[in-house]
Amino acid sequence: MGKPMRTSILLALAAASMLLMTLLEDSLWGLLAGCWALMFWGWTGLKPQEVTGDASGLSAQDIKDYRVEHPGATIVDAVNALGKPKA
Repeated sequence: MGKPMRTSILLALAAASMLLMTLLEDSLWGLLAGCWALMFWGWTGLKPQEVTGDASGLSAQDIKDYRVEHPGATIVDAVNALGKPKA
């Protein structure tokens, strides 16, 4: 699941929480929906990426150039693509 989809679902659950609290005039259902939103956020957290390349020979400009050429790429993506494989 991508970050935009995850964010959209989280915002929808938070909005549903506020809507339930307002329409039903009962905070229990709103709090329950809010808890679901928090649990969803915790369970679908982004996984840390592993650095598999050696960044010792790379400059900051190399990383910036790679990220400009590849929109959406992370620093870890750039290091893994440009760096030498770790021995």
